[in-house]
Amino acid sequence: MGSHVKDADVKTTLRPGGLRYASKVGGTDFPGAFGATMSCFLCSKHVSRSSLVSFLVAGRRQYRCRNGC
Repeated sequence: MGSHVKDADVKTTLRPGGLRYASKVGGTDFPGAFGATMSCFLCSKHVSRSSLVSFLVAGRRQYRCRNGC
């Protein structure tokens, strides 16, 4: 049907209680070393910290895409 995930990537098993358990390969989808990327407050994309600019929201510093989302 319209699934975007290949069957080889995710294996699903139904538990006796009806809950699904999905197992997938470990690791992270985020590139770079620890702290090299952050998510944009507006669009939630993970980009390099140098591509972000800070601004204040309710007295807390947040980060958004420097060139727009």
